[in-house]
Amino acid sequence: MKLAHLTASASALALLAACGGEPAEPPAADAPAPPPPTAEEAATETSYAPIEEVSAANYSLERNHAFLTWKVGHSGGLSSYRVAFTDYDADLQFDPVTPENSSLTVTINPMGVVSNYPLDYKAGHADSEFETWDEDISRNARWLNADEHPEITFTSTAVERTGEDTGTVTGDLSFLGETRPVTLDVTFNGNGNAAWFGERDLLGFDASTTINRSDFGMTAAIPNISDEVLIEFSGEFLQDE
Repeated sequence: MKLAHLTASASALALLAACGGEPAEPPAADAPAPPPPTAEEAATETSYAPIEEVSAANYSLERNHAFLTWKVGHSGGLSSYRVAFTDYDADLQFDPVTPENSSLTVTINPMGVVSNYPLDYKAGHADSEFETWDEDISRNARWLNADEHPEITFTSTAVERTGEDTGTVTGDLSFLGETRPVTLDVTFNGNGNAAWFGERDLLGFDASTTINRSDFGMTAAIPNISDEVLIEFSGEFLQDE
């Protein structure tokens, strides 16, 4: 069958040539598929819809609905020790159309911590100059050393959108006299308008990052208390009046 088919095709071409016609072009071989885009090309080509219609404005932390905690491994990872900051503030300059133009600043008072330590601290730390475990964490030079370094700050330097509701915020974390770049993984949780705030928008975010405390000079009790510290935030920002 193949030989007969080829013979018939050749005869048809010869007949067309004899009649002065142009033979049909043979079908071109399939072109090779283009290589997949590189990660950089894919990132460049990706675009996301604008964030829900909220105001481009300055937003301040709504302190009644904001939670900032840090977590370290204890006893070589047998449990995770968690402490909450209670005195901090943040300002967000937010651009919903181009979030990459947004900026964030955070200030934390290291004297404001709650560890939920349930025992009699002085009974177990008779020689300590501090009255509570919370005070020890805040003021001890082994830990947050708040007497010498009374403020922790974070100032954003870059914002990148990684999905419809996700992104990263990179910035400078200043802690214990050291400044290091830190990147937060951020999720936009949505927006709302509470009646008691009038027409002002509320924005909700979750954010987290992991640092090594030794990078900032805090090396006490490693590895019994882990070098790695997980920092987590969940809260709301209220549009300024």
